[in-house]
Amino acid sequence: MIPQLPLAVALPPPITLADFIPGKNRQLLDLLTRMAAGRNGEILFISGAPESGKTHLLMGLCSLAEQQKRSCAYLPMEELCKLSPELLAGMESMDILAVDGVQHIAGQAAWEEAFFVLFNLAHAAGKNLLFSADRGSGQLPFLLPDLRSRLSWGSSYRLQPLDDEGLMELLQNQAQTRGLQLKSKVARWLLNHCSRRPGDLLAFMDRLDEKALAEKRHNLSLPFVQSCL
Repeated sequence: MIPQLPLAVALPPPITLADFIPGKNRQLLDLLTRMAAGRNGEILFISGAPESGKTHLLMGLCSLAEQQKRSCAYLPMEELCKLSPELLAGMESMDILAVDGVQHIAGQAAWEEAFFVLFNLAHAAGKNLLFSADRGSGQLPFLLPDLRSRLSWGSSYRLQPLDDEGLMELLQNQAQTRGLQLKSKVARWLLNHCSRRPGDLLAFMDRLDEKALAEKRHNLSLPFVQSCL
């Protein structure tokens, strides 16, 4: 029997703070939740390894804040740094500025200057400023020392990786979001036989979801999961 091919019409689930598995990062998650609800004048700098959850946190913050009728700008700098820094003009009017991957503007004089100006305007207006990077602010090779200094004004958090229980919770939550059943013993087997990087685990969940849809199944049994490796 030829399996049914899934149509590419499924939308990705929305990214929310409620879906973030905090592990040892509960304090940071609580602070972001308060910021989204209306805590003003905060400056936060989040650092962490690739796939540690920085983008999830920034996008989740913006999603929750918008539900509270607050204006937000999510700025993915890996893509935006290829454009003109003039796009930052007027963004100091936003309640929250979430700058993802600020390391990508390091060494670009025009971008550094534009962010320095934006930072000063937004901070003077009592806005919330949230930055993420792959390393601490003091380690970023900025041409403009004053920008590095500004980024160190607020609180700084280093994201802690998930332990085994956190990774299992991530897998099971992702399965549930997709309408699938993933028992603990199967999730444990996955952790013992697959890459433990969160991004790789989520990519594998996408593959499982696609094949499960094609076979019209909901239970991710161990034989089924093994067949997808």
